[in-house]
Amino acid sequence: MDFLLTLASGGKEKSLILEYDGLEYHTKDSSVVRSLEDFREEYLEYDITRQLELESYGYHFLRINKFTLLPKAVGQTRLDVLNDLLGKTFAL
Repeated sequence: MDFLLTLASGGKEKSLILEYDGLEYHTKDSSVVRSLEDFREEYLEYDITRQLELESYGYHFLRINKFTLLPKAVGQTRLDVLNDLLGKTFAL
């Protein structure tokens, strides 16, 4: 786990595990990863098992990597993309 974020609002809390996955530590073969789809195919079984276990305790989980943070609109930054992802995840 890289970060545990907690949002408190109106007396209620939501917790989110934010995991930044680097190619060299979270894939079976980083040399074949050229896109988000490749990344998903190459995840280590350990990472997926650990995520499922943490989610079973009620935590929301957000995996990010160099592909998920790519800006999709003109003028958008990686920080904008991250803020959008966090907003959508905390809205659950």
